[in-house]
Amino acid sequence: MTTKKLIWVLFGILVFSAWLLGSGTQAFAETKQFRLVFQVSKADVLPVGDTAEHNLSQVEARGLMFVDGEVAVYTSWSQGDIIKGTGVVRGYAKEVYQDGSTTIRKTQFKQTIAPDGKSALLEDGKSEFIMGTGRFDGIKGGLTFKGKVFTPISIGLKETRGDVVYEGTMTYTLPSK
Repeated sequence: MTTKKLIWVLFGILVFSAWLLGSGTQAFAETKQFRLVFQVSKADVLPVGDTAEHNLSQVEARGLMFVDGEVAVYTSWSQGDIIKGTGVVRGYAKEVYQDGSTTIRKTQFKQTIAPDGKSALLEDGKSEFIMGTGRFDGIKGGLTFKGKVFTPISIGLKETRGDVVYEGTMTYTLPSK
């Protein structure tokens, strides 16, 4: 083999090695189970007026999210369009972890209120991370979830605040550092 060919072969091996080592630093998806427990902190329910059972709601909620032994403070803002006890709720949620890192998600789920009005199911929940800070800077991915409202949201939040629990799975990637 000539010196020129040997140099090209060694160069090729060097390029291949650099590519192989570089690809090892790419982000891999993480999957974690979580549980979220919260109460409604503000609520406005407005009758639409087309039927007696059509309401628009605007809700702020606060609580705690438990993820793999960590606890984050959870806040969400959502709007619901509920007709005859069933409808879609859309909004945004923010988690602040103990180290100050945050995640912000766009979220949606189906809510079905029980006929007695005292509980509700949350189904087909999906969220997409739209940003993160700190160790979650550049986060991509989302959550799937389902849950239950255990107590109703009373008028003026005087008696009950809609105690809610939902559980699910989050899958996300972070950029390589």
